[in-house]
Formats: sequence, C-alpha cells, structure tokens
Amino acid sequence: MGLVMQLGATRGYDTYAISFRCQGSSDRQTGAKSAGTLASHSADVQHFISTLTRPPVILAHSFGGLIAQRYVLGSKDSIPCANEASTAGLVLLGSAPPYGNGSLVGRTFRRRPLFSIRLTWGFITRSYARSMPLFRDMFMSSDIPDKDLQRYFQLLQTNMSPVQLVDFRELNKQELPLQRPGPDFSTPVLALCGDQDVVVDLEAAEETAAHFGQGSAIELKGMAHDLMLLVASREPQGIQTSRASIISQDYGAHLTVLIPSMKLPLQHHQLAS
Repeated sequence: MGLVMQLGATRGYDTYAISFRCQGSSDRQTGAKSAGTLASHSADVQHFISTLTRPPVILAHSFGGLIAQRYVLGSKDSIPCANEASTAGLVLLGSAPPYGNGSLVGRTFRRRPLFSIRLTWGFITRSYARSMPLFRDMFMSSDIPDKDLQRYFQLLQTNMSPVQLVDFRELNKQELPLQRPGPDFSTPVLALCGDQDVVVDLEAAEETAAHFGQGSAIELKGMAHDLMLLVASREPQGIQTSRASIISQDYGAHLTVLIPSMKLPLQHHQLAS
C-alpha cells in the first residue's frame, strides 16, 4: 500500500497504516492462539478512528477488508452501520466477502481442483512462507520481477506473526455472514480485485459490492492478490479509475486509514499534508 500512501500525501492527505494485535509492529502475546475476533479487531479500528478529526476513507486488503466491513456494518446485534457517520468511504482490495469464503472456495475448486487443494493447504499450514514458488502462485502476478518477488518473500519470512489474526473456525460459526446495511446507507464502497487473483475473484468482489447495495466492483488487469505491492511497479489497466475513486474530493476526507491483510505487516507511517 506504499503507492497509495504516497499518492495520498501528494494529494494533501494524511495516511495511517494499522498493525493489528499480535501482527506487524504490534506486541506479540505469548501463548495466544489467535490475535482476536472480527469484533475485537473492528473495535480497535473504531478506537483509532475516534482519535481522528474527520471521517477517513478506509482502504483494506484481503482479510483486513472483512474487518473493515465489520467495522462499518456493525455486529448482528447492533444498530446497522452505527459507524457509517465516521467513515467517508470504503475501498476493498482483494477483500474477503461478507459471507465468508465458502462460495469462493467452491468456485475455485470447480475451476482448478488440484490447485484449489494446494491453495487451501497453503493457507492452513502457512507453507507459502516457506516456499517462494507457492508464495508467487498464491499472491503475485506471473510476470513479477525476480528481485521484487525475493524481496517481498523475505519480508514475509521476517515479519509474519506466528499468531493467527483470528480463529477461522469460530469466525465461520459465530461472526459470519455480516449484517446488511440499512436502507439509508450511502457511504461510497469500491471493491477491487485483480484478474490474476487466485484467492479472491471478480464474483467475490461483485458479491461484496452488492452486499452494500450501492457499491462498485472493478477488476484490474495484470494484477494478482497482493494488489498493494504489485501496483507499485506498474500501471495496470483500470488503475486510473480506481485511484480517482480511492482518493476523491467527493469523499470529503483528509485522512486515509490503511488496513493491511494478515500476511505482510506494514510499518507505521504518518505522511503530513
């Protein structure tokens, strides 16, 4: 997401990257099996955003996108979209859909059954952190330069937390699907995915956009799952449209909060306007 952070700064926006509990630069909790739940992570996002002076645009990648959706939509037992007023816009990059990954996994298995098994096993065992070819196949585009692939793989090995972000079994039992927004929901929502993404496909992005009632889905050509890394080295088709939507004066936001995925932690940044 470095490119988006730099782009935001040049447009006069302050930009913040969040490390979730036990992830990235945050303290590690000894003996913890998981860092938290959707509810606890979204509460952390709410606490941070409450310190800002104006509603931000939230950009969130992969599973961080599910946390961002949970923050905006609220819990099943709460008033729908209680945090909408504190959110100027929501941009989801290769985000997990609000229903979970069940239908997504099924589609992948029907299209590429053997690779689907390899993909699932890679997530369960985290073997993508031990195999650079698997890391490339799961997250990177086919034509990524070797030097960039090696650099990102080394960052992953160095920084990946041993503590899972959430307990995925409990997540599917207790926290999904997310509730739908109310009839007055009006926050702009943009769901982006890459045409080479083997983790989140265009159907999932469209499902996510449809869940919000007035969202939009855009597929970026030549992009794989780790969009925030890949766009730093090229100009994919469609990125001009997505940039205009991500950093838009229509959102009325001077602050952008970046919510990273569970894999590659980001350093904390504050780029003054």
